[in-house]
Amino acid sequence: MMSKKVFKKLQPFLRLIFPLAAVLTAVGSMLLASSAFAARAKELFWSSSLPELIISAELRARVTVEKEDEPEPSPAPEPEPGAEETAPDLIYTPRNEVNDPPSEAEKPEPQPVPKDGGTLSAGNIEIKNKTELSPDIEALLNSDIDFSGVTVLIIHSHATEAYMPDGENSYVASDPFRTLNEEQNVLRVGEELKSVLEARGIKVIHDTGLYDYPNYNLSYSRALSAIKTDISEYPDIGIVIDLHRDALEGKDGTVYKTVADVGDSPCAQVGFVVGTNASGLKHPNWEKNLAFALKIQYSMCEKYPSLARPIKLSQYRYNQHATEGSLIVEVGCTGNTLPEALAAVRYFGDCLADVIEG
Repeated sequence: MMSKKVFKKLQPFLRLIFPLAAVLTAVGSMLLASSAFAARAKELFWSSSLPELIISAELRARVTVEKEDEPEPSPAPEPEPGAEETAPDLIYTPRNEVNDPPSEAEKPEPQPVPKDGGTLSAGNIEIKNKTELSPDIEALLNSDIDFSGVTVLIIHSHATEAYMPDGENSYVASDPFRTLNEEQNVLRVGEELKSVLEARGIKVIHDTGLYDYPNYNLSYSRALSAIKTDISEYPDIGIVIDLHRDALEGKDGTVYKTVADVGDSPCAQVGFVVGTNASGLKHPNWEKNLAFALKIQYSMCEKYPSLARPIKLSQYRYNQHATEGSLIVEVGCTGNTLPEALAAVRYFGDCLADVIEG
């Protein structure tokens, strides 16, 4: 037992030690407010002789909450509606690119497992059916449609999509095969289509909004809002062409180009994506859109053999419920150059004008 005499001699030192211990405890608590420091402190000192009281229950709770509040990673976007098969003329091998799936502002698009309905055909027309629906192709091809006097709206859900750079056509990429340069992305192709239709006396509205930039997600929802606004401003809009550039790649990331044997200059091919109500979303007039696509495809096969790729019948509706003349038109793909796409869209525009004029 410590004698009073010894305690009296140690008393000045004790008066210094106790305040110093209090200060060190307070400083330690402040530093440990950082979860990273707390983890390091545990690693260095938890098994030592320092009192466990230094890391209070309140501080541990705070560290736990900070860890639980870390945001979860966003799911990877799914590929855009594109061709699954490959084509000849390999020219480049960059990393894979992906696009977002169609999204609906008012209701999320269901994601059922797609079932392949096989290939439908009528004469020279071929349809890759990615649904379980069985439309009567012959009947739709021979059905009556009337688009005389309507205005055509050209819009781009993915306006920044661009083509393979060549010697005369290069651009600063915002992403692989995408650019904000309106002279090098699909806006330039849309402007060419507008010129072709206007030369035939057809009224055209070209919506040049960038609905896939800076955020690529929900670009279809933003495009749908724009379509509704355009139709409210121009009520005579009866045809909506959502013009894209396709992405044609092998499973190993190999990029290919489409080739049409039309005219004297290199030419890309043109494909259609026709949406349906197979996803469960309301789209009562999808067969009228399919009839419209079939008639354009028939004209392309008659006037410019090899220009048309097979029509893709999709379970999604891709904003095509807006009018009875709505289509996704894919002009060329990542392996094609801009001049090849411009040549293709001129031939497509000629056939589209034929159908509109009846």
